[in-house]
Amino acid sequence: MDLLFGGLTTFAMLLMITGLTLLIGKFRKNRLNIKQKNWWLITHIIFVIIYWSGVLGMLLLAVLTKFTTDNNLVHASHMFIKRFDHFLVIPGAFGSLITGIWLAIRTHWGGLTKHYWVLAKWIGNIVAIIFGSTCMRIWISNSLSASKITSGMFPLQNPAYLENRQLLFVGLAICIALLSFLVVISYLKPWGKRENAAITH
Repeated sequence: MDLLFGGLTTFAMLLMITGLTLLIGKFRKNRLNIKQKNWWLITHIIFVIIYWSGVLGMLLLAVLTKFTTDNNLVHASHMFIKRFDHFLVIPGAFGSLITGIWLAIRTHWGGLTKHYWVLAKWIGNIVAIIFGSTCMRIWISNSLSASKITSGMFPLQNPAYLENRQLLFVGLAICIALLSFLVVISYLKPWGKRENAAITH
């Protein structure tokens, strides 16, 4: 129930952010000039790099826990995984979403729904954020809690910890696959214009 509520709350918040960005963009009829577009694109890329850095840093720290027997180091790794999520992944995800929407509505791409690749990027980013705020958040928190040394049970001897760490690896693999897909379609810009959009414009 907590997972469903968290997912719906995040989805509602993302729709509000999208709607607010679209509303602001609607009152600014003129397109971005080349210089403005370049600065917005640079900002977008910086947020994507922050996002990627957070996910790859979390993966590196999770892998470290498989190659150490130091229980304190295991716990510290999971503490840093949570910090990477809070200070890199979340700002990177929201920053890339907002700057991506702004670029889509204020440049020659003409909005979020006129080109398939722009629509796929928008939906893909929303899916990634919802997945991160529900499943990943739970697995990160559970892994951190289970990595504490409690009642003489060390994390590497704790079945709950090992299960949550495995789920964390699965989640990170899904995140990397999603982000890779978004980067590839940003570069290739596949599938062209939607037929309805081509007819109306």
